[in-house]
Amino acid sequence: MSVSRSILWPLFITGVAVVSTSSASAGVIIESVNKHQMHSKVSIEATRARIDSGSNDGYLLMDLASGKTYTVNHLEGVVIDHESAVATSEHITSAIKDRMMPKVALLKQGDGPVINGFPTDHYRVMINDTLHCSDEYLSPKATENEIVKNFVAAMARGSDGVDNLIMASLFGNEQMCEAAADIVDDEYAEKGLPMQSVDPQGMVTHEITSINMAATFAAEDMTLPAHYELLSRAQMRERLKERAKELQQQIDAMPEIDLEQVMKQQREMQQRMKDSAAEMKNKLKTGFE
Repeated sequence: MSVSRSILWPLFITGVAVVSTSSASAGVIIESVNKHQMHSKVSIEATRARIDSGSNDGYLLMDLASGKTYTVNHLEGVVIDHESAVATSEHITSAIKDRMMPKVALLKQGDGPVINGFPTDHYRVMINDTLHCSDEYLSPKATENEIVKNFVAAMARGSDGVDNLIMASLFGNEQMCEAAADIVDDEYAEKGLPMQSVDPQGMVTHEITSINMAATFAAEDMTLPAHYELLSRAQMRERLKERAKELQQQIDAMPEIDLEQVMKQQREMQQRMKDSAAEMKNKLKTGFE
């Protein structure tokens, strides 16, 4: 499937600008489910990708060339700019890296099954040849599509696996394997799209359920709402902090509840009910004698 590089559109937010001659673009939609049965949809075109996580509250939009990522929050009416995190590697000497860096390998095991119409190759993610993190079933056929391959490569560039792996090595196997997943991301553009991930206990933790390679998107599907306020993550955290402070002030302003008095009132009410029942019973008894 050929990719048209001329399908672009204008977007004037924090220096991201793309030019368009068309109101629609062609691309790919990939749908998947994780071990918690949470569904997600990734819409990809030549320059952008949109990730919907199954909620109508918003979506994530990524510029594939620059790596800039934004979260659209419909509940707050804002766009959150995910600034690049400062890499920890500049604070770690090469000597420490050499000593702490474990060996991460994506080892081919043979042919995998056909998963949702795509033949796969079976790979195993290993650390230091002893720690089995996961089994990955990759489809080279899926990454023959340039749009898909471009997206997988862009996602790999956004992974900070080396530094995460070094830090995770201080904590335990689970964190080590999560970081190793970022390391092997770099190989997926060439080896194939991960159609399914399985943990060492045999549980499917992620599976692609469908791929539509003939999708089309309206311009508004792949852009940021122009009328939404643009905030950094720090500004959004500050806004939520202020809101929490206001809520705490409202709670503090509420009259204090005297639990002892409430319990006393409940006991008195229960006693009145018992007295009323006894009185009613006595009247009935008297009336029939």
